[in-house]
Amino acid sequence: MKLSSTVSDFFNVYFHAGIGSKIFVGFTCGVPFLLRLAILDLWLKDCGVSNTVIGFFTLLQWPFALKFLWAPFIEKMDFPFLSRIFGRRRGWAIASQILLFLGLIGMSIANPQTSMLSLMFFVSVVAFADGCQDMSLYAYQLDKASTEMFGPIAGIFVFGYKIGMFFSKSVTLYLAHYFGWNFAYASMAFSIFLCTFFILCADEPQIQKTNSMKRIEKMVKYYERKEKSRFEFIRFIKATFYECLICPFKIFMKQKDWIQTILVIILFRAGDRMAQKMAKPFYVDIGFSKLEIANVVQIFGTIAALIGGIIGGYLVKRLCVKRAMFLSGVIHAIGCFAYVALFYVGHNIDMLYLTVFIENITCGVLATTFIAFLYSLCNKDYAATQYALLWSFYELGGTVFRTLSGLISDALGWSNFFLLIPVAFIPSLVILRKMIRNTDANLIL
Repeated sequence: MKLSSTVSDFFNVYFHAGIGSKIFVGFTCGVPFLLRLAILDLWLKDCGVSNTVIGFFTLLQWPFALKFLWAPFIEKMDFPFLSRIFGRRRGWAIASQILLFLGLIGMSIANPQTSMLSLMFFVSVVAFADGCQDMSLYAYQLDKASTEMFGPIAGIFVFGYKIGMFFSKSVTLYLAHYFGWNFAYASMAFSIFLCTFFILCADEPQIQKTNSMKRIEKMVKYYERKEKSRFEFIRFIKATFYECLICPFKIFMKQKDWIQTILVIILFRAGDRMAQKMAKPFYVDIGFSKLEIANVVQIFGTIAALIGGIIGGYLVKRLCVKRAMFLSGVIHAIGCFAYVALFYVGHNIDMLYLTVFIENITCGVLATTFIAFLYSLCNKDYAATQYALLWSFYELGGTVFRTLSGLISDALGWSNFFLLIPVAFIPSLVILRKMIRNTDANLIL
């Protein structure tokens, strides 16, 4: 394909496919993410809280990690009152944002030095509300989406997500510097209504009733016709629980290569997560100042990641999901050698720019192809539930590899640590390559 045709096709995908509104979905999901993680860690550290306590705050993210347990009900059922007015998807999203607002207001009132338990409670509330919002908006963006558009949708979602994260981090830190942490969090609580405005402006998708939805409606009508005895109520609860929570997992496990799929999800971004966790300590150790890191990594790196995300979405459309994912893994693994080059060059701002550019643009491609891969695995009947389950496996792997990254870097030193990063991609790429070959063989047959 000629370069001009490729460029024309690229712009047609993103500007004429009707997916531009997905950027606001990504922005909405990205805003609260750092407020309960990295920014919260900075607040705790600024208040003199020990590293041990800061580490234990990670455990408060359990409602977000376990969102697959209530994802079925968000996917299949209406939220009282709000869904009647705004529709199922927007109703759940608005309800989640109201809870996000209340949780962030609660965090802004709390003080790590005087009301730690109160702060911990509201952090859990924010994590729960963020998980509910993620599930409602995931179902929203994939309603009526065709399989061939998974890549561009993932690309535009990552673009908006990165902008949302950048917005919340930069605004919160700026406000905290001049007005204090409590004012900053209170302000960010009101910024959630900006996200609500985006949701209100969006059209509610026409939800096509899946087989599972029809079965649930049938059970509800059957229950309403029967005399509401305790026995019938228990039967109804058991049947609904089975349909909403057990069936999604059973259907996923019927896939021929479901074990390999889970292994790929856990392992694919192992090297990426380890490198990202240790990148900033590495920059500090070789002599870069906090201001240099902020200017290069936070601003230039974010721009590079946005570009990479869009490129990744187009690659998925051109190559199909697994091939694009494999290619992005190889490219990002090679790109991680830039850290080794930076180590030997030392304190050089131009080399830092180059390293950050290579790492972030290849990471943006990687993230988009990975999300598109998760999209492609989900059955239409149980899309949000299966996505939440697969994301939990991804978070499990991320937690393990981030935790081990510090121990490995201390044991091996920076040069050997970053030489190990590309090697960490190999197991998942081998499994993924085998899955691609199996798919090709099935197509031939």
